Amino acid sequence: MEAETRMRLILVRHGETRPNREGRILGLSDVPLTPIGRAQADAVAVALRDDMPFRLYTSPVGRASETARTISASLAVPLTSLEGLAEADAGELEGLTGQEMRRRYPEFARRWDEDSSTAQMPRGESLSQVQQRAWSAVCGLLADHPDETVVAVSHNFTIQTIVCKVLDMSLRNFRRLRHDLGAITRLELSGSSRTVETLNQTAHLKAIAPDTSLAG
Repeated sequence: MEAETRMRLILVRHGETRPNREGRILGLSDVPLTPIGRAQADAVAVALRDDMPFRLYTSPVGRASETARTISASLAVPLTSLEGLAEADAGELEGLTGQEMRRRYPEFARRWDEDSSTAQMPRGESLSQVQQRAWSAVCGLLADHPDETVVAVSHNFTIQTIVCKVLDMSLRNFRRLRHDLGAITRLELSGSSRTVETLNQTAHLKAIAPDTSLAG
């Protein structure tokens, strides 16, 4: 019997941006990395050296592609953009704080608290929709890169929906997962099995000094 092919999928969350630091909802807006975010991207590149060779894919959204370009340049790995890795479309919630969202969109906030998997952001996506397109992208990578390692630079909600799928966890429970800025998660996937090897690795970020340049 022919051995089943497998793929190691390494999920990387982009580095810090100013809206991240300010606690604002960030969907498809193109905002640059902060100095801390650029340092996080550099640290990710160093952490991934032992995983080479690998294929490198990125969300087309600016903060992810900036992070991925740093990895690509540092390790001389070609980079491919993949729409399915984009962050959730936050629609009218883009740029709001959590408090502002709850004040302006109380009905959505209620639905989000009750079932965040199906609550659709005003003029945006639901987590179920994000998971559907993100998992489709992952399955495409598995088909295209059997027995290879793939690094995918993406976003908080997108990564959480992928990990929920791997763990067969309801999206209603996505808050039980955490994926920090610049963190790394490692998965092993095949047609018949899904395994989380590591989740939210951040040891490579410990040496990054705090940045006070955005205070005030």
